[in-house]
Amino acid sequence: MTAVIQAKRQVLATVASQVTDYPKTARLANALAKNFKSTVVDSLERTKNLAYQLYVQDRPDLCLQVCQLLNDLVFTNNYNIWTWVELTLALEWKLQTQAGELTQAQRCAAILRSTYELGDTVAQAQGAKNLAWRVNGGLLYDAQIAQAEQRGDTTAEKSYRQLQLGALLCIQALGGSATLPLPELERQLVFQLAKLRNT
Repeated sequence: MTAVIQAKRQVLATVASQVTDYPKTARLANALAKNFKSTVVDSLERTKNLAYQLYVQDRPDLCLQVCQLLNDLVFTNNYNIWTWVELTLALEWKLQTQAGELTQAQRCAAILRSTYELGDTVAQAQGAKNLAWRVNGGLLYDAQIAQAEQRGDTTAEKSYRQLQLGALLCIQALGGSATLPLPELERQLVFQLAKLRNT
């Protein structure tokens, strides 16, 4: 095990020891403290889930520490890995913005935006289309949330609301759009957080 992975696992163990009032969150942090690997997709997804759970539980200090376990990873065109990194980058952007650390927040936003600007002219044109689709709500989960509510499936509803939270944060970090301006994104974020905190 490398020193970097060992240090990250120690952070996760410390997080676990500080969230004993949330047994599910503590179990997840403890499990990651034993087997976190930055090259394993499942490990990255579970680390992202931990960060978002901590955000919903209003633990910004611990949430930021967990986000930063992934946010040193570099984009390599592997979206299986990058999906989870970009969601923690967006969450770190929000936390740094709220803390007044605007330089750090801007760094996160720049990394997010840079993945749409890579490659030759054709790739960059496609990246611009993908970015426009994204910031106009292409990855939102409104339909899935509504369907879960209709079925009375509270587990699915909670999962989709957490995914919605990440999608909204990504759009916000990317600057929003005419369809989804920043004030509307903030309103939706507050709404989703309230729903998640009441379930």
